[in-house]
Amino acid sequence: MLKIVVLLLFLFISKCNSYSFRYLQEREPGPSPWGKYRISSKTGVKIALPTPEQLQWQAQELGVLIHFNIATYIDGDGCTGQIVPNISLFQPYLLNTDNWAQTMVDFGAQYAVLVGKHACGFHMAPTDVKFPVNPSGRIIPYTYSIDYSSMKGRDVLEEFIASCKKKQIRTGFYYTVVNNNWFDVDRGYVQNRSLQPGQVNITQKTYENIVLQQLREIWTRYGKLEEIWFDGGYTEDMKGPITALLAELQPQAIAFNGYGVSPNPARWIGTEMGIAPDPNWSTGVTNDGGDPDSPIFCPAECDTTLQDHDRWFWGINATLRPLSELIQVYHETVGRNCILMLDLTPDRAGIIPPEYARRYKELGDFIRSCYGTSVTPTQQLIVQDSSLHVLRFDATPVTVDRSVIQEDQTNGQVIRAYTVDIQLVNATHSDQWITVAKGTSVGNKKIDIWSIGAQLVNGVRLNITKSVDTPVIKAFTVHLCN
Repeated sequence: MLKIVVLLLFLFISKCNSYSFRYLQEREPGPSPWGKYRISSKTGVKIALPTPEQLQWQAQELGVLIHFNIATYIDGDGCTGQIVPNISLFQPYLLNTDNWAQTMVDFGAQYAVLVGKHACGFHMAPTDVKFPVNPSGRIIPYTYSIDYSSMKGRDVLEEFIASCKKKQIRTGFYYTVVNNNWFDVDRGYVQNRSLQPGQVNITQKTYENIVLQQLREIWTRYGKLEEIWFDGGYTEDMKGPITALLAELQPQAIAFNGYGVSPNPARWIGTEMGIAPDPNWSTGVTNDGGDPDSPIFCPAECDTTLQDHDRWFWGINATLRPLSELIQVYHETVGRNCILMLDLTPDRAGIIPPEYARRYKELGDFIRSCYGTSVTPTQQLIVQDSSLHVLRFDATPVTVDRSVIQEDQTNGQVIRAYTVDIQLVNATHSDQWITVAKGTSVGNKKIDIWSIGAQLVNGVRLNITKSVDTPVIKAFTVHLCN
């Protein structure tokens, strides 16, 4: 593991194959201008307040992270070491971003983030950046980009934005600040070692200028962005300039790994397997289940792959995760107050392979069929200071096997514990209830699949047993799923 100074000391964990990074913050920072909170009149505790942008982003629940770059054309999952794939490899002869967008719709994605530049250094959009090489000082253009490939004249970022706009899908960009193999940059710094074939020698200052110029390009040319991905964070030297640039150009964007540079941060969950801890809180900045006592609202994003073995870029003979596993991923991410960001991986032709498109749609179809509608109660009661919600089905008993709770977090996440009880049709006493689920964090959404399976019930009851302020429930529903 390698360490780099960001806002505090972050421990970076490299994923095995794709040579991208997430960061793990070792402790929560002290007072910050970024976080806002209120004091509960009920308990006197601090309650972190979200921004409207964070709430809107969290409510989307499903998104995609599109890995398509020159790394698609090599055997490894991304550039490792000092590998710089020859630009002649980049030949997506059927490239069609409308095809990508249709697959997003079939899955149910509400937003999409496209890799603009990954660790290889290849830039997917035309760039006007020129820079001096070291030690001669000769000025050259950034030639490791799409304009110097067989796709000269195309702007994949622009095409992606246009395709998503037609389908009303929000958009964002991934641009790794801390890696660029073309310049032999690792963990944010130009390395002092022998250059490999294809690499270009520059100074650290030149590299930082290039990053800022290219961020300015992609943050100004494509309109308002929903999300900006800082995979691996940023160095301490870059934090200030990036903060200023983000505030100037895209202040409303959600910033993944962005605590300290954005008022709208989101955090990584600490794994790429599509599993959020339970409980998982909307507050706290460590890359795990968060912290219910934190005064910082920083919801989690769960990024994971469709392909097996944590593979992000399309691979020859790669296998897909089975639908049953992806359904479990949905329940262990969205169902645990985490937004699910599933990898979308075009192949070397530049389109989504049919078997991949089918699996995305299968998952989307399950989610829609299971949770698109709920069993409608004949009567709904809310009593006891909003802490008890009862759904009655007296006129027509129903069979259900799970419950979904959504908390209104406009004034912060306040629920700390709950139970879900059911009243069986064949209960010996009409007022007899049995507990089928219990938990702590609710947040944007908590799904409880009852361990006792499907039951014929007259009523379902949600009881908020602990909160730090008056709870507000956005929705409480029950379902029967196949």
